[in-house]
Amino acid sequence: MKSLKDVKKIKEREISKKEIEENEKISKRNKLYLYTIPLIIIILLVIIYIATSINYLLIPFAIFFLIFLFGMDSNQRTCKECKKWNSIIWIDNKVILKTTSKQKKNLIGKSVTKKIKEKVTTSTGKCTNCGKEITVEKIRKI
Repeated sequence: MKSLKDVKKIKEREISKKEIEENEKISKRNKLYLYTIPLIIIILLVIIYIATSINYLLIPFAIFFLIFLFGMDSNQRTCKECKKWNSIIWIDNKVILKTTSKQKKNLIGKSVTKKIKEKVTTSTGKCTNCGKEITVEKIRKI
């Protein structure tokens, strides 16, 4: 695993369109083989297991679940600029709790203000291929 000092040494470089197309092709193939197909197989194995209760189905379920977890993690680390699969190293992660108020009308017609709590996760990463810094923001309601 790379340290923060090694990540800061990564320099930005220009990526050609041909390289971006190759990276995108490889990323789509990896996403299909390591993320989508194992997810479909896991869902099928769960349905078959619920119907039959054969305990031996848990072994392939565990194997495909591990492949799915690796594919999900790598898919989240795909660079949005150069489309390189599993090339982002996360540098910083911040969580902020926000409360926003929304006004809604109830059945009677009165406007009611409701406070909604949101959890905003801001992750900053750096691509090892192109060297660009990428920020991803996820908003979840609590």
